[in-house]
Amino acid sequence: MDVVRASAPPETVVTCDVGSHKLLVGQGWQARRPRSVLMSNGLSAMGLGLPGAIAAQMTLGEVPVVALIGDGGFAMAATELRLAVARQLRLAVVVFVDGSLNRIELKQRALGYPSTATRLDDIDLVALAGSMGCDGVRVTSVAELEKATTGLAGLTGPLLIEARIDPAQYEAQF
Repeated sequence: MDVVRASAPPETVVTCDVGSHKLLVGQGWQARRPRSVLMSNGLSAMGLGLPGAIAAQMTLGEVPVVALIGDGGFAMAATELRLAVARQLRLAVVVFVDGSLNRIELKQRALGYPSTATRLDDIDLVALAGSMGCDGVRVTSVAELEKATTGLAGLTGPLLIEARIDPAQYEAQF
């Protein structure tokens, strides 16, 4: 969160999907103006991050938009990247790839249940983005993320950042 926030212009609007990363966004993303953090809450439906970012960019025009999404939520709305490309939207989509529906998996474990239907098959999100005409980059370190997020204010179209992460950091939240 810190790397993306530091790279994003102050007026950036962030959208966030549901998942373990949502807690990090809520705790770590510093909103610098009202209505600049949009996240699913209440019933917390998955799949809001990308469509929400598209709606924000279409509504707000020149305001930079970043979507912070887990791989489960992204899987629910991934083809919306095609709309972002068709509309030439200048948004960044950071997908946190940990291969699971982590929040559900942690709850199952806490209750002593086996992990059931929480694992996600690996998908090459960079190739998927490319197949829809979107730029994509895979990052596996903070340094790679810093490089990938340089120039967020100057995007000319959508950018997907596939951020491979270790989900162990989420356990402390639960």
